[in-house]
Amino acid sequence: MPGWNYAFSLSRKAVKATTLLGTVRLIEHRITQHNGRYVDHVANFPVPTADPADPLNWARWRKFSCLAVVSLYAFVTNFVSASLAPALPIWNLSFPQSPRPPEDLFNVLLLGLGNIFWVPLANVSGRRPIMVFSALTLLIATACGTTTSDFGRVLAIRVFQGLGSSASETVTPAIVGDMFFVHERGALYTASLASGSVVGGICGGYIAARLGWFALFEANAVLSGLTLLCAILLVPEMIYYRVSLCLPVQRNIPRTSRFQLRTPAPYLSLVSLPSMHMTVPSRFVGSIDQGPSLSWYQTPSSSDLSSPAPFRVSKVSKQNRSSRATSAITSERQAPFTFLRSLKFGMYRGNVLYQFKKPWFTRRLPATWIVMFQYGGLVGGVAVISSVGPLLLDLPPYHWGDNSGLLFIRALVGIVLGGLYTSVLADKRLKQIPVLLPSLAVATGGLLVFGFCAQNPGRYQWVGLEFAYGMVSFALTQVPSIWSSYLIDSYAQLANDCFVMICILRGIISFAWTFFVSQSVQRDGYLIPLGGFTVIMGVFSLLILPVIWMDKRMRIATARYVVGNQ
Repeated sequence: MPGWNYAFSLSRKAVKATTLLGTVRLIEHRITQHNGRYVDHVANFPVPTADPADPLNWARWRKFSCLAVVSLYAFVTNFVSASLAPALPIWNLSFPQSPRPPEDLFNVLLLGLGNIFWVPLANVSGRRPIMVFSALTLLIATACGTTTSDFGRVLAIRVFQGLGSSASETVTPAIVGDMFFVHERGALYTASLASGSVVGGICGGYIAARLGWFALFEANAVLSGLTLLCAILLVPEMIYYRVSLCLPVQRNIPRTSRFQLRTPAPYLSLVSLPSMHMTVPSRFVGSIDQGPSLSWYQTPSSSDLSSPAPFRVSKVSKQNRSSRATSAITSERQAPFTFLRSLKFGMYRGNVLYQFKKPWFTRRLPATWIVMFQYGGLVGGVAVISSVGPLLLDLPPYHWGDNSGLLFIRALVGIVLGGLYTSVLADKRLKQIPVLLPSLAVATGGLLVFGFCAQNPGRYQWVGLEFAYGMVSFALTQVPSIWSSYLIDSYAQLANDCFVMICILRGIISFAWTFFVSQSVQRDGYLIPLGGFTVIMGVFSLLILPVIWMDKRMRIATARYVVGNQ
């Protein structure tokens, strides 16, 4: 099996000729003339089947309504999580017999660990039941907070709120990737994910101050209930197996002296050719006789150009028919995908123990670690600024008081600009990963700007504090959006497992940074800890360079892990 030595021993031509899972040709050259010129067309990838139940074939209204619901879920979960911190002073006023410091609730940052359970269960039972159940968990936990005045119970409620919210960062990105083509995936979901905590930070304190402590839980319960209702009605099951065939075309080339190949011929995959479409009857399944010395991710040698390998069509029994074969039936033989049909839940797929172990295998993929560090660093930076900033603006010479939450407004502006930047530049004609370089540089600089302005307070230094928060939020919108698309396209069904590990480390980094800065600020001031975070974030940002320069070689080296765990 090829590994790192094999991948980096290949020539540039051999690497270019190799077709991997996740290699997509988005711009297709078709013979179509428009105004006397030949025009390029955008290819649809993944290639949809003829089945109306295929999420790629759904009507536009169904796709966008489902996208709106998962975006609402991402917004609400972060709103609920962030709205309680600015309202904690109201707790001390409402229940003076049991005053509590804000640090008591920082353990909610570790509740991304709930994805250890949600993602394997989603792979076993489907995405729809897990999203509905997690939204139900969030609603019940929030509703319990509308009557309790015991802080220990509030902490228990926050634990279950985190459990019900954690699926918004793992299961829902997979839902977006399942129903949209590669060139259609934008930043609406991640913008909602990032803006929820910002809006919650602004509104939480005002709701509790004007309407009372319990009114905050009542407002969160209404939002959670709306999310649950929309998820039940508008989010169908997304997991759909498509028949994919891979034809080794070089084996059909006769080995004679008249035909000489200057460069190795790559494997021709029907999945990687958007212009080709094949429908296989449900009673048959195709298989290709490939020798053990040649697999789909290897570069063929001249010895492999032997006699043609037969393409066999084997008949399978009714007991062995699976959704893989059924998904290829033509549209004339398929029932329409009606609203009642969309209300059905997924089927049980078994292998529960294996699904729980599989996320830990993704640590062998370099991209998982890179996303872990970059996303975790950005979330940690936002957590530090959101915890330190309001307290700083409440001190002289600012004295913002109840208006300290207005710091989050600039973060909201950065999120909107980041979403527009991603939608405009990370489109169908540009490689998406290099688009992250300016954003990561801006976020790294934002941490340093915040440290300098916090260390040297002045009459107008609040402008720098807010601008720095917007700089970090600008990148926070793009990094999860673009990296999620990369993981889904490169690792297919393993993307969900990658999200699990990413959320675990993201929670650990954000908790560690927030805990460290609260101790270091009192001892060393603001510049030293924020300067240290700037250096760390700069190192995390530089990890993107190997992906830009050696992405394909890295995926060749780790291809055996991807194929073996689908």
